[in-house]
Parts: sequence; C-alpha cells; structure tokens
Amino acid sequence: MILYTALPLELVLDGIDRKYDFREIEIDNIKILVEPVDVDKGKIISVISSNPTVYLNPKLYPGNIIKFIPSQRL
Repeated sequence: MILYTALPLELVLDGIDRKYDFREIEIDNIKILVEPVDVDKGKIISVISSNPTVYLNPKLYPGNIIKFIPSQRL
C-alpha cells in the first residue's frame, strides 16, 4: 500500500496501535456503534441502519454522548 500525504508519518500513524472497545447496542430498534466513556455513557461512533430517515435524527449523530444500559458479558 502506498500512501501519498504531506503530513508527517508520526501524525498519520498516531493511535494505530490503540485498542478500541466498540459495542453494538440497539435504541428504539436502531443499531448504533458506541465507544464506552463511562459505566452508563457512550460516544456514538456510527449508526447502522438501512432507513435513511434514521440518519436525520439529531440525537444519533456521531460524537454525541448517550446514556445506555450496559449488557453483561459472559
């Protein structure tokens, strides 16, 4: 892979080794991908839906912090 960029390599590769803990949750029958920031709060990463009107909901914009009930992991 060749990457042409004017940015320094350190800036391009910053965070490449970070481990992400994304969770897929469902709110009002809409699946969203969330990165937990607290025990019951998470930052929306993306919305997973085939309905285009879901993406117009201002509560579900990526970057918003939402409250959710964490599920137990086995």
